[in-house]
Parts: sequence; C-alpha cells; structure tokens
Amino acid sequence: MSKKVALLCDSSADISEAEAKELGIYVLRMPVIVDGKEYVEGIDIFDEDIFAALQAQKKITTTQPSMGEMVRKWDELLQDHDQILYLPLSKALSGTCASAMKLAKEMYEGKVIVIDSTFVCYPVVYMLEAAKGMLEKGYSCEEIKEKIEKEGELFAILIPENLTALKNGGRISPAAAALAGMLKIHPLLKVENGGIDVQDKVRTAQRAYKAGIEYVTQNIDPSEYDWMIIHAGNDSVCDALREDLEKATGRPVDKRVFRAVILSHAGKGTIGFGRIRRIHY
Repeated sequence: MSKKVALLCDSSADISEAEAKELGIYVLRMPVIVDGKEYVEGIDIFDEDIFAALQAQKKITTTQPSMGEMVRKWDELLQDHDQILYLPLSKALSGTCASAMKLAKEMYEGKVIVIDSTFVCYPVVYMLEAAKGMLEKGYSCEEIKEKIEKEGELFAILIPENLTALKNGGRISPAAAALAGMLKIHPLLKVENGGIDVQDKVRTAQRAYKAGIEYVTQNIDPSEYDWMIIHAGNDSVCDALREDLEKATGRPVDKRVFRAVILSHAGKGTIGFGRIRRIHY
C-alpha cells in the first residue's frame, strides 16, 4: 500500500492559502518583522500591509519559523499522513533548510524528508507539483528528494525598481543605495544555485528589462524549461514584458506576484524573469 505524503513548503514560495488548498500543498507561514514588531505572514500581516509599510519606508525583515512552530506543523500533518516531503526556502538565503534537516534527522527520521533546497519564490511550487507527479508514478520521497536535488534548477533575474527595500532591510548599505539612486543605476540581480548576486548594472529601466530577458534566455534550449515573470505591484509593465519573454523563448510564460515574504526584501515595482528546468520522470 502506498504511503500518504504531505507536500510542504514555507510562505517564501509566494503561494496564497487558496492556491495551496487547490493544489494540495501545505504551507508553513514565516514571520515578518516591521519596525521591530513580529507578525506571521498570511495570518496577521498581508501583502497590502507590506506595500503600506514599504511606502512608509519602515524597516522590514523576515526570519525563519521557530523550531516550535515547525514541530507543531509536522506533528499536525503526521496525524493524517505517513510522511512529509518538505521543500523550504533556499539554504543560501535562510537558515530554515539547515534547521529543518537537522530536526528531521534527530526527531523525525524516515517521517520528514527535507529537500536540500536551492529554490525560492513560486518555483518551489513548480517543484512540489513535479513531486506530486512522481508520487503518483510510485516514486518514494527519498527518490524524489534525490531527483530534485540533482536535476532541479532555477535561474532568475530580479530587477528592483529602486534599492529602498534592500537598504531598509539591511541587505545593502545606505551609502550604496544613495549612490545608485544618484547615478540612476538599475542593478540586475541573478538567482542561481539558491543564492543572489549582482549580474549587471545598467542606467535605465528599459535597458535593464531587455538585458534581463537576454541573460535568462542565453545559452539554453527554452523548451527544456518552464518560464515565469513575477512582479510587485506593476501589473501593466509585467504584461508587456511577459509578451517580450514569450517572444524570446517561444514558450508560454506564467505570470505571478511577489507576496509578503519576498516582497519585504525586493520592494514594490520589482520584476523577476525566471526559468525552471523541467524534471523528466
């Protein structure tokens, strides 16, 4: 008899409660800290609250779920499931993955399988949907973990509208943000191997968007990937760029939005171009 498996992510995956329920995915909600006060995303702070806090230039940071909350969620799911397959935020961006792997080994051996993650934002959901397909074909959680860790690949280019959120969240220095603002520099940030680094710097938003599409599409076969564009409160710009990315790849492009956790760091107006290598099973 096949095991009943709960698919779990955290709320950095940019998935709403309604979407999670529809897809059969469970979500561990992450804390968001605004001017020193802690909230839980999706429970007592929401996307519109983050937009308002960003507008007011408040300091917004996020932190990993507590061990107690993780244990509570796992115990709750294991009441009705034999195993949990957990895909957390990239280990390069958060301590959640390392903490979960340690906890699973010490207290939930064989019950909670934690994927050593290099994923962030909605691509986490893509990987969990692939995991669901593999479960239906008879793969074990351990086999799925190995396959995603070996074959899963996310590459994205993020283009912030400005560096205010990154500055207020402590990701860059006030001096660097001020200099970039004076010079009207638009940085292109690459998401690769789970980490974030600077890919390029250009002088105008239009040049940044064009370069972003070029970087995300170069030297690969577009048919081997799923494609997406993610935006933070600039729907019309996103629609036009989605058409550009579809022309560049010849593939359909999924349109998504940054939600509270990632929005807190990226800031309003950010555009992300992303590709996720399709796993064959």
